[in-house]
Amino acid sequence: MQMREALLNNLKGFSASQLQQTIDDGIASKEETILVGLGVLFERYYNSLDSNSKQQFLQNISHLL
Repeated sequence: MQMREALLNNLKGFSASQLQQTIDDGIASKEETILVGLGVLFERYYNSLDSNSKQQFLQNISHLL
């Protein structure tokens, strides 16, 4: 099974609060392997946006850099 599929299967059915806890715990652990999982979520979210939302999202991220 591909890593993307495995990650998404592991998170399937999570509530917003469960997902937040998982993300917060991953960030707090400071393990670089967590970046892969967050990257999969980032990719999924980004691909779900329409072009206007993508532009707003990218502007928001660019302000963080």
